[in-house]
Amino acid sequence: MMDKTFVKTIPLSEAQKDYYLHYLVYPMSPYYQEQYLFHFESRLDVSVTIRALYEIVKRHEIYRSIFVLEDEPIQKVYSESVLDFEQVSSATWDDTRIREYFNEEFSKPFTLEEGPLFSCRLLDYKDSGSILSFKYHHICFDGWSVSLTLDEFTMIYQLLISGNDQGLQPQIHQYADFVEWEQNYIASQEGEAARVFWKKKLGGTLERFELPADKKRPGTPSFKGGTSFFTFSRELRDELIAYHKNNQYPTDVIYLSLFSAFLYRIAGQDDIIVGVPRYGRPKREFHTIMGPCMVMLPLRIQIPKNSSLRELAKQIHEELSVCSQYQDYPISLIAAELQYERDKKYASFFSTAFVHQKAIKQNAAIMLGNAQNTFDSNGLTVSTYPIGKDVSQYDLCLVVEKDNHHDILAGFEYNSDILNEETIAKWVVDFERTSLSLLKNDCESIPVFAGTPNDWMKSLANLPSLKILPEDVIPLTTDSIKFEQAAFEWPSLQETGISQLAEVWNTSSYVIFMTAFLVLLYAETETEDLTLAFRAGQVECEDVPSALLLRVDLSGNPLLGDLVLQVQSKVKEAHYHQAPFPKPHEPQLLFEMSDNEYPSMIDFQFRIHETNDHINGAITYKANVFKRETVQRICTHYEYLLESVKAEPHQRIREIVSHLNSQFLTSDDFEQLFL
Repeated sequence: MMDKTFVKTIPLSEAQKDYYLHYLVYPMSPYYQEQYLFHFESRLDVSVTIRALYEIVKRHEIYRSIFVLEDEPIQKVYSESVLDFEQVSSATWDDTRIREYFNEEFSKPFTLEEGPLFSCRLLDYKDSGSILSFKYHHICFDGWSVSLTLDEFTMIYQLLISGNDQGLQPQIHQYADFVEWEQNYIASQEGEAARVFWKKKLGGTLERFELPADKKRPGTPSFKGGTSFFTFSRELRDELIAYHKNNQYPTDVIYLSLFSAFLYRIAGQDDIIVGVPRYGRPKREFHTIMGPCMVMLPLRIQIPKNSSLRELAKQIHEELSVCSQYQDYPISLIAAELQYERDKKYASFFSTAFVHQKAIKQNAAIMLGNAQNTFDSNGLTVSTYPIGKDVSQYDLCLVVEKDNHHDILAGFEYNSDILNEETIAKWVVDFERTSLSLLKNDCESIPVFAGTPNDWMKSLANLPSLKILPEDVIPLTTDSIKFEQAAFEWPSLQETGISQLAEVWNTSSYVIFMTAFLVLLYAETETEDLTLAFRAGQVECEDVPSALLLRVDLSGNPLLGDLVLQVQSKVKEAHYHQAPFPKPHEPQLLFEMSDNEYPSMIDFQFRIHETNDHINGAITYKANVFKRETVQRICTHYEYLLESVKAEPHQRIREIVSHLNSQFLTSDDFEQLFL
């Protein structure tokens, strides 16, 4: 409970009123909670960390506020800085235990009447690092605030370390100034013009956008969700950059056009509202304040029949430009004036959103869950620490960030009340494939409805070859045209090591074994676009003789864990389509995890099976295509890869391959590296 001496009482902003109303209806819901984790390369001093955080709470009234219902909801700002902080001695914890801890912390609801509504946790990370978490209720922060808070923390921390804390400039403007400005704006002529604009824009018949759902929408939402992360393929990224340069559209216009085309395709609706956040700090003096100033712009997109991407991008560019001029008028007031029925089954009157994240103070992606950037913040080396999120504010939201490796990181955040993970995996593939096609052919009509399995297989028909491994040059003789087999058996990697990883990543051992095999293929071929035939593999499926096809993208040097998630999605997608191989392509490799040996005419068949105490299997190969030494090398390298994966699962794939190559270098090879 905070100190009861308060210095001021102020009304709520219009955004805060919505947050507070949701809290009254769903007091235990994490819907408007967020948690951000930052990994510091060096160990943070606990006492200095506490002093720096206290200074931030002291500087910003919003971090020492509570929200109560008197005659109307009000915000009370207290004089004393009360910090919700805990330091945890966790140097011996592995990443699984760390994530369990933060998931438990995230599940604890805030009490708006008591506060504090900003909590921090400091964990020791391994031998010398630290993890610092910021957890907020949305009623007191937005994305801009997160970036400011991290920047202020590192700046104040460094000033305290150096003993130069007198150099800190006082915080002049507060969130109360923004609330006063908003009230005056609403009552002004400018505000009235914005009200008229939005009433016309959102008036008339407004059909609710409905995604093709897997499950019936419950009467009361659980707010449970998930995020399927992916990195744009190199080809899609380059095509998008080229489109941006050639057409002079801002990149968020292009992303939004592709997302709108995707929504139009899968749902067949031509009148769509997509929520687009704007930072909403209309005056320069508000740039340093903490608080929920973000505006969710409801962009209404009406797509004429037979529209092309070129026409849609032009329309969205114009709409976004015009609507942004009126973005400061609270949309909740328009929704109330138009008397939209508040259907309790839906979180908002629009159910889809597009978020183009950008940190204000850090030249890095720090918001999205698959961002792995390392960046400098006032002299401290920081990176984001990934953790899952099981809450979604929308039925479907596309989130995009650009990371420091020149990759485009993205995620589909989805409502798991109505959508299955398998559907999202299929949509990710469909979105990337059709986006690439639309960018290359922007004058063609946008096709309606999602691709069929045959369409999916057509995308695989463009593969140059399914022959992956470099073949050995063996003289062709009658005797050598035959299959040979090399069996292997290893200890089960220190008793279920892979099984433990499967629990951490919420996947199956099969997916991890397959991912390791793909990394091995990458090491052998230096190919980032890999296609592999596999047999069955889902835990709930019986192995069957027919094989399926999986295609993965290893560009961008992904973390092993991210590659595991990509493979898991691709496996589910392949089972969803159950389509034959595209002609004239025939696979060279077949991967399967089974103790049954099915006959196959494929050049190289890798079969693996896990028991309680052993991993065993066999490679069946064409003797006129591969030498026995090649097969034995692959067996040895694969065993080493599995050991490496178990010992250090949070590596990037190029690090794994580098370690693999250095492990098997001869001394002469090693010397050549330094000549």
